[in-house]
Amino acid sequence: MGYTHYWRRAPQFPKEMFAGVVGDFKRLLPLFELAGIPLAGSDGSGKPTLTPDLIVFNGLEKCGHDRIDLGITWPTPDAGGVAPGQDTTSGTWFAGALLRQRTCGGDCSHESFVLERILKPGEWQKPEAGKYFEFCKTAYKPYDLAVTAALIIAQHHLGNLIVVSSDGEEQHWFDAKQLCQMELGYGMDFHLHVDVA
Repeated sequence: MGYTHYWRRAPQFPKEMFAGVVGDFKRLLPLFELAGIPLAGSDGSGKPTLTPDLIVFNGLEKCGHDRIDLGITWPTPDAGGVAPGQDTTSGTWFAGALLRQRTCGGDCSHESFVLERILKPGEWQKPEAGKYFEFCKTAYKPYDLAVTAALIIAQHHLGNLIVVSSDGEEQHWFDAKQLCQMELGYGMDFHLHVDVA
């Protein structure tokens, strides 16, 4: 349980297409830093992995933000923006805080975002219509903006080789769509698919 993004993907992506995903995502890294979203490696420390065959990142575990017990967070219907380490709560749902903006409770890391050019499926992954199911639970922490941007970029370059869905609604993706549009020239045309999870 928790706020999650989902995708079904082909077992392998062409090198040139995946290179476009990696290259465009790298262009956004300085903007994430400016927004107070330092990205880390898989375990919440070190640097993201961005190679011709692999994208792996997480939020920064030791972010220095104040500790706040938020429980299992969920965005409000009109949530947007990023406010690292600030109290952006707006009530509760049964499992924790409702958030007006992406924030953390003193740990900006959550689940790793992993996108491999050539998938090494886990035992639990069985193909459906030639595509494998993957997901990343972000808990609407600041790095959620980077995850949603990465998936918009992937959809743009990989086309029907990847299908993206989310616990969030279109408005929860607006910040990432706008960021991609402003920096990369595309993004506002992105739309979530249904029934991917």
